[in-house]
Amino acid sequence: MVASSSADPPLNLPPSVNLSSPLRRLSGHLLDLILAVVTLLIGWLIWSLIVWARGQTPGKQLLGMRVISSDTQAVVGWGRMGLREVICKGVIGLVAGITVIGTVLYLWLLWDDQNQELWDKMATTLVVDDPQRVLARP
Repeated sequence: MVASSSADPPLNLPPSVNLSSPLRRLSGHLLDLILAVVTLLIGWLIWSLIVWARGQTPGKQLLGMRVISSDTQAVVGWGRMGLREVICKGVIGLVAGITVIGTVLYLWLLWDDQNQELWDKMATTLVVDDPQRVLARP
């Protein structure tokens, strides 16, 4: 079990599943960026729309990571991933682009006890390492 603050519900994750570290999450972001460039964005978008149903982005899929609900610890589906990836990240990106303090928003996970980015807080999600695919939906 992972320790959490009193405001966060306790995590009951399977033994082989852990919260993703900030460095691993950064690696996922960079991998998504590289894949988007290499596939001229079109391939990455199509791949994303397919794997969002499994709580992943292409980068997260390659790194064995998943997005889960912070409330239920269940893998999120296409709708929550769309909310998280398009709406929440879009709002954060817009605020970061027009404010000086906005760049701090991208560093939020460095001091968060559950390694959540601000868009994870907005969408009530967590990013976990699931290398053995324990959380994979049947």
